[in-house]
Amino acid sequence: MMRLRLQHTRASRLLLTCMTLLIPASLACNAPAVGAQPLGAGASPDRSIGAAQFPADDAIILKWEQHWTMDRDGTVHKRNHQWVKLLNSRPIRRYGDPRIDFVNDRDELIIHTAQSHLPDGTILPVPDYSFNTAAPGDVGRWPEYAGWLQRIVSFSGIEDNVVLELDYEIVTPAGVLPWVEGDLRLDDDYPTVERVVSVTVPEGTGLQYKLTRTDPSKTGISDSSAGGLMTREWTFTNLAGTRRETQSPSWQERCGRLRFTTAPDVTAWTSAILSRVDRASRANDAVKRFAEAAVKDETTSIERIRKVAKKLHDSFNFINSSKATETLACRSAGDVLRTNYGNRLESAALLATALRSLGMTASPAVGVDARLWQETDEVPPTASAFAGVAVVVDLPDGPVYVHPQNGIFENPGSWGRHWLLSTDKGGSLQRTYVYARGENEPGGLHIAGKISIETGGEATGELRFRATGAFFDPTKLETADAQKSLVKNFVGRVLSGFDVPGHSVTTLSDELFRATASVSSNGALKKFGKAHMLQFGDGPAFLPDVPMPLARSQRRTDVQLAGRFAETVDLTIELPEGWTASVTPASVPTVQGSWGAVSQKVEIDGSTIRLRRNVNVTGERLSPDDFAALRGSVNDLRATKSLLLVFGKEAEKEEKS
Repeated sequence: MMRLRLQHTRASRLLLTCMTLLIPASLACNAPAVGAQPLGAGASPDRSIGAAQFPADDAIILKWEQHWTMDRDGTVHKRNHQWVKLLNSRPIRRYGDPRIDFVNDRDELIIHTAQSHLPDGTILPVPDYSFNTAAPGDVGRWPEYAGWLQRIVSFSGIEDNVVLELDYEIVTPAGVLPWVEGDLRLDDDYPTVERVVSVTVPEGTGLQYKLTRTDPSKTGISDSSAGGLMTREWTFTNLAGTRRETQSPSWQERCGRLRFTTAPDVTAWTSAILSRVDRASRANDAVKRFAEAAVKDETTSIERIRKVAKKLHDSFNFINSSKATETLACRSAGDVLRTNYGNRLESAALLATALRSLGMTASPAVGVDARLWQETDEVPPTASAFAGVAVVVDLPDGPVYVHPQNGIFENPGSWGRHWLLSTDKGGSLQRTYVYARGENEPGGLHIAGKISIETGGEATGELRFRATGAFFDPTKLETADAQKSLVKNFVGRVLSGFDVPGHSVTTLSDELFRATASVSSNGALKKFGKAHMLQFGDGPAFLPDVPMPLARSQRRTDVQLAGRFAETVDLTIELPEGWTASVTPASVPTVQGSWGAVSQKVEIDGSTIRLRRNVNVTGERLSPDDFAALRGSVNDLRATKSLLLVFGKEAEKEEKS
């Protein structure tokens, strides 16, 4: 692929203009209908808007139009027309070489306009050699999706204050897409001066939509009809840019959002997916042999399910791209097994068929991301909320939920914050909400114990652990090795460089994990001069399970945490008689707010040092101001001054002084 860049000189721009004029018009955009006027397009935007109005931004979306049209024969047109002004070179990667996904031999891709508006008024159409085709990385290597292609448009004349205009249309034949739908982020990383979205469908076609987090004073909605078609149009003005930061909530939860669909209702949407999976879940001898080889001599039903799911997880190629399920395509389980790859419908069909071949009653259920679609929504889910298909196995002790890729999950469990949608024999919708661990109640991690220092500098002791909520997953602790690994992990969070000679798990249930561990230093503790050093774990013990973006001090967006939690650490260090501590971990005064509280207290009583730490976070989504207070305290707890204990004989301390 060639990419032509111009220096900021009039001569170089003139040269490229002359080169472009030599290209025949029929080849200039590498597509039919060159220069066609976009449907419903309004006036061109004001290209004089720039850094004076947006001094803190790298680019401006001057105007952005998106139009969906379903003809009366069912043909679907998706049109996208955008003008973007680049204020500097940072956004080039995103806007200088945009990629357009389409299906070859099914869709018709029409590039109506692709050109650069230079600051001096020169217009440079994208030359023929700057249109290239590639395979999308997410599905390109799989034969079933070989038709998916990407048209890469490489703009010319890239310089500060250039305006890039791209107007393209994808036409999909009737009967291919199950419904017309969209889930749109209305704002962008960069400010948007004007945004227009319209949906046109035959009169009488149901169109449902939901608009969230928009300013009514900057929003307009209008309806019109002509030629048997009905159009709903939304217009938005002066949308501020909202760039994503580490651990920001998803754009669907923090940005202006428009969802629309022609799916009649949630039941119809669910039934369409389930019917495809059911039809593909036909009995097959090869699938039966696959299932029997997985379970071997196992007779326990739950273990048979687990082993089939594990074999699928270990050997199957899962295609999770939404491109693979755009048309709800679902090959038969036998074909899916033979090719050893499949989309999210096909992997569920294979799993259901395998379990049924073992004599089990297994039925599919559609997974929906509960953060993107709520039970109270009147609008059916769109593809963005579709989270795959799980299989529900009916056993005498109750249903067992199993995901083709993630295996068995509990409720609450590791596949939480999802709706499972299914239909009963009468066709009525059934909903089951899967909670995340710790979603209803805050997770808790309590670590307490005593460490004794020997005169030779060795350290031994015992620690006790109590964990609830998201701090452990019982489905991942079914072996002794897994339990030991978790105990060692907990030890490492509070003591650096300690071994775990022994441990015992006293409670392991869906709600609670309790364990006791004997610990010892690996030989004598490190020395600092004639004194010894004990290094506590690097900071609060909760961080591996509830990570935080602690590196940056400034934030503009909320911080999304894994959940609410409380950590308590209570450690006692006993020194030999006549020994004292010359350096102790720093106490952290209590800092508290509506988000919770943090504190660390260190007490010395002769040869006994006691460290008590408490962290309690009462919300899982924190504002930038609230997170700033929490971040400061957590970073204090992570600092070396809060984690180091230095001690030795009193005489040695005096000699050093």
